[in-house]
Amino acid sequence: MLDPPQPTHEHAFKEMLQARRSSVGGDIAWSDIEAVLWHSARTVTNDGVGRAGIEIERRPAPAAGGLHCIHIVCQMCANDGQPRLYLPRHGFAELNHRAGSAALNRAEVVQLLPGAAGCTLRFVADMDKVSAAYNNPESLVWRDSGALAATIGLVAEWLDLSANMLGIAGGEYMRSIGFPGERFLAVGGIQISSRSP
Repeated sequence: MLDPPQPTHEHAFKEMLQARRSSVGGDIAWSDIEAVLWHSARTVTNDGVGRAGIEIERRPAPAAGGLHCIHIVCQMCANDGQPRLYLPRHGFAELNHRAGSAALNRAEVVQLLPGAAGCTLRFVADMDKVSAAYNNPESLVWRDSGALAATIGLVAEWLDLSANMLGIAGGEYMRSIGFPGERFLAVGGIQISSRSP
């Protein structure tokens, strides 16, 4: 388990919203990603069992039925280190390192942004989980992906970091690190970096 980050930012919400801009900066540390995800994606409470007998969780970012079917895979751009899966009770699990996956991530990011700095947060939806509870699950996971990206982007701004939503699904990268396409659907992501290069 990771320790909660110490509060260091007291920006007023209105001023933060007015100042927010998508931008690309420089590399960041894992502690920056831990703080962003602590404030935007951790499990705050468990609220019992909901549809299809699946546990309901309350997190800062909204999700269909409180199911939170989207996993977050973190890939630093500055090195070829292992990607990490964010665990919403606040921790990380290192995923198997696959040759070429970090380079593939950088190549996809550079196609969209002026540089590949910082950390790419990739979203992958567990379609079996959402399908057990809802009809038309794909529309729900794309909606949840947008809500998660917006929440992460606002938290990054509040923490004086840069954020840029990525206009890619990311299926090739997810398959490269071992997420099978028949159960998991890549549903976008967001790039987090420092303010300055």
